[in-house]
Amino acid sequence: MSYTTMMKGIVLTAALLITACAQSPQAIRVEPTFAAPTQMDGGQSPVHVRVSDQRANKVLGSRGGAYRETSVITLANNLSLPVEKALSSHMAAMGYDVDSLSPATADLHVIFTSLVYNHPKEDGVGYDMDMSATVEVEVRRGNEHYQGRYRIKRNQKFFKTPSDAQNTKLVNELVAEVLESMLSDPKLVAFLQKN
Repeated sequence: MSYTTMMKGIVLTAALLITACAQSPQAIRVEPTFAAPTQMDGGQSPVHVRVSDQRANKVLGSRGGAYRETSVITLANNLSLPVEKALSSHMAAMGYDVDSLSPATADLHVIFTSLVYNHPKEDGVGYDMDMSATVEVEVRRGNEHYQGRYRIKRNQKFFKTPSDAQNTKLVNELVAEVLESMLSDPKLVAFLQKN
């Protein structure tokens, strides 16, 4: 084997190793879905739903790999509109009178302050993804006001790097989970249903 052939082989092997360690950036479409409600407990209470994205960091995290700083995960679409639409539909299915023109309508403002989906730097067995979502809620009805804060945090281990489809599924599940946590708060529910 000539020196030139051997060097080409070494360069090719190194290039393949670098490629194997690199992760492409990913932009995830937010399209959360909710499980069908088990009971219609909204009581036709009038509510108007708004969702805002006030995250200080628009990057969800990194996919890891040798170039973790460039293998970032972001959102491909505006978080507010698809979440607002999905949440409104879900609350209507729960029995709320969504977008009512009644003067007793509660204005429900859901504010996303954090959304994290990140592979930590630490090496270990398997492949970990840290996930968390935080929303703040402001509800107004006339002179009455209610505030709440809801956070979901978990870690999921994979045997290999999660695919684009897995990442998309898990981020959307995380968004739905933090909103379901919000809707299960008895104090918030009592305020929304107060007439």
